[in-house]
Amino acid sequence: MLSKVFSPRWTLHRIHKWMGLIAAIWLLVLGLTGFLLDHRDTWRWLWQGGLSENIITESIVDKSKKGQIKYYQVNPYEPQQQVAAGLTGLWWTDNSGKNWFRAQFSSSDTSPMISSILFSGKNELWIASDDGVWLSEDGGQTAIRKLLPEQWVSALSYDVSTNTLMGVVERTSIFQYSIEKNNLTWLELNAVKESSLPNEINLSRFTRDIHYGRGVFEIPLSLLWNDISAVAMIVLPLTGFLFYWMPRRWKYNKQKKISHKYKKQSIRWLFRLHGPTFGLISMIPILYLSITGILLDHSDGLRSWMKSVQVTRGWQTPVYNLSSWDGEIYGIVSYPNNENKLSVGTRLGLFTSLDRGQNWQREKLVSNKSLFIWTLRRHKENIYIGGMGGPNMVKVKQQDWHPVKGVGHMPSDITLDENTNWMWKSRHGIKGGRLETGFSHSHIILPTSNYVPWFYIIDGLHSGALIHPQWKWVNDFIAVLAVLLVITGLLRWWRKKWI
Repeated sequence: MLSKVFSPRWTLHRIHKWMGLIAAIWLLVLGLTGFLLDHRDTWRWLWQGGLSENIITESIVDKSKKGQIKYYQVNPYEPQQQVAAGLTGLWWTDNSGKNWFRAQFSSSDTSPMISSILFSGKNELWIASDDGVWLSEDGGQTAIRKLLPEQWVSALSYDVSTNTLMGVVERTSIFQYSIEKNNLTWLELNAVKESSLPNEINLSRFTRDIHYGRGVFEIPLSLLWNDISAVAMIVLPLTGFLFYWMPRRWKYNKQKKISHKYKKQSIRWLFRLHGPTFGLISMIPILYLSITGILLDHSDGLRSWMKSVQVTRGWQTPVYNLSSWDGEIYGIVSYPNNENKLSVGTRLGLFTSLDRGQNWQREKLVSNKSLFIWTLRRHKENIYIGGMGGPNMVKVKQQDWHPVKGVGHMPSDITLDENTNWMWKSRHGIKGGRLETGFSHSHIILPTSNYVPWFYIIDGLHSGALIHPQWKWVNDFIAVLAVLLVITGLLRWWRKKWI
């Protein structure tokens, strides 16, 4: 009897069962919230609905207030006229931020999710969004759609010399729009040659890309794989629990007669869904999501180490070959008096073409290492870069690139005030100044919605910050159990592949 209880198969079964029951509820929560967070850029309801600040923890409310406004621009012709925008909408002011008002979008009951704003004339404001490009001719008070309806225009640039817009659709395709001729053309882009790619990316960038669904294959395959694993993290706890619970229910609920055939078919299909299908399909992504999740839980303490560890070309996943531009273009700038020249910002650096996208050369910003170009802006003759996990940069006229310090982490926009000071917008607020004088906080108070968007609530639940500041240790425990469940589940499947 004792030999039967402690046999390898029986022990493996019990270990897998109890680890699954312990981790089931929170694995399901992580799977569901992770699936929703994967689509933060495209699902409008995540941003334009939510809950009252009064019932949400202070840390989540603070994060929401700092993150809602991503873009801030000052009208160079009338500096007191300013606009602020983000995924929750667009606001305007005509008194330098003392009072803010929501913009009105024609033919739309709700505001689109804004991805870029720029002034091209005295009152002329162009707005890129998840529903095409909009034009406001009154400084942001009202707007009408001009082109590309129902398409996500993720970046915009304006060439004053030709009165032309250049933009990016879904971080993939580049278009050129002549405002005077009302003519839209698309650029044919060649891939980057391998010799122009960086030799190394740091572990911090590599970990985040993999966990956020953009670090394995090209878009949309990498995100799709993440989605499948997220669905599996919902299905596996449910099927595992039912596999455990249903026979016990049948055993103790003898009043209701259930046929033997029904019981057998139910158990068979639960087993098939649990192990041979969702279990096998999601095995690898669950492993890397669990491991990267632990690293990200402690990214503050591990930051220096993660940035010092370099992942060389031989160890990088296929997406870093940049064999296509799908989902890779985070920003764009055009060049006055040279309609063939353009630069695009990617997570591997800044690439410039002199022939409308036929050939590309990577700018030497930080030696041969990669720099995630989170934000790319042109104002007059200057080009500004907001880096993610790296330095912020500026190129004044035709000089060399210079790092910009003291303007905050991951600036999402840059504008100029009435004194042509550089104003950098980040989660830390707005910091203004110049290279030679340094930067200080601006007095401008930006608008926010009167609710906490669903995104921040779901993100807080996923990280556990919504429950307790130290919930990351619970996440770590569940992640370790998820790794062990994959290993024990694979061993169990190897012994019984199908029933």
